[in-house]
Amino acid sequence: MSRKHQHGSSGVNRRTLLKGAAGAAAGASALTTAIAQASTGTPGFYVNLRQDQGEVVTYNFYQPWIAEVAPMFEEETGIKVNQLGAYSSNDEWWARLQAGESFDFFIPTTDWVQRAMAADLLHELDTEQIPNISNLVEEFQANEIYQREGNTYAIPFTRVYYCLTYNTNEFSEAPTSWEVTWDEAYSGRITMQDNAQARIGTTALLLGDDPLNPTMWDEIRERLTEQMGLLRTLWTDYQQGMEIFVNEEVVVGQLTAGRTRMGMAAGGPINWTVPEEGCLTFIDTFAIPRTAENPENAHRFIDFLLRPDITALEMEMMYYDTVNEAARQELDPEIAEQFEVPEGANLVLSTDLDAQVRTQMDELWTEVKLS
Repeated sequence: MSRKHQHGSSGVNRRTLLKGAAGAAAGASALTTAIAQASTGTPGFYVNLRQDQGEVVTYNFYQPWIAEVAPMFEEETGIKVNQLGAYSSNDEWWARLQAGESFDFFIPTTDWVQRAMAADLLHELDTEQIPNISNLVEEFQANEIYQREGNTYAIPFTRVYYCLTYNTNEFSEAPTSWEVTWDEAYSGRITMQDNAQARIGTTALLLGDDPLNPTMWDEIRERLTEQMGLLRTLWTDYQQGMEIFVNEEVVVGQLTAGRTRMGMAAGGPINWTVPEEGCLTFIDTFAIPRTAENPENAHRFIDFLLRPDITALEMEMMYYDTVNEAARQELDPEIAEQFEVPEGANLVLSTDLDAQVRTQMDELWTEVKLS
């Protein structure tokens, strides 16, 4: 499933950025001492942070955040960050790598990481060069999902919840079930994502079926056909999905938790929840293509992005949750509260689907839309 992370908030909390700047200033002071030692013959370690250390070519989601922190990385390391551009779906970077193009760093989702590992498109990561991996929740520090033959090929970063979003003027309490998106009382005010895996996976959850390997195909088809008549619209673009909630054109439906938080920050009367049946989650990762010309610099960039203050800035700018436990500690309590997941929530991590299942989902969803 693809996501478009192109729109950030202009009201960025600068607290964590200033912390990083202060750290850089302290480092500069230490270097001044080292330079003085070198000039007087006193033994010392001299490193010029501003010297040319080459480049790292990035191609990524989260463009506003990467653009915000890149100058700090350049100042601290002497490595120039050159952005190849930003993509709106995973198949864009996939096509470039399949064509043999070279860049050094990108942000694939977990399911696409698994495909890329199988296709030998990724550069093995040396986790010893990425000490900030220790900031992650323990289960993600060396997760076999991102490994092949004991080698690591991606570092988990953010967790995206495909949650149930609702209008707080319409609902005094959060709805407890996906069944609300079939409620005729809200006919014409419901929206869902126009995506086969999202539609079929969520319906499978409602029916108690496996969302990643469904068996109740007939029941899923029947329920989706029923729901189509109740929808105001299907959204394909995340910005569009957020705006129709903020503008109160719809009052309940599916959106990402990150976009819901972004809409809340913009003044929208909305909130999000994980229904009792659960929801699909997608984890974005940091990875290096096999074709990278600057893999060492890419390792340094990944380690930099995993710093608590840098990841916390992403949370404040882009509103997406993280598996970086240390970064959560950097947030003000009021901000951190927005990222709390309901206790005991059933979070289904979307991994790469069996090719036959993926095809069957696509065919069924096309059939439902055309019916």
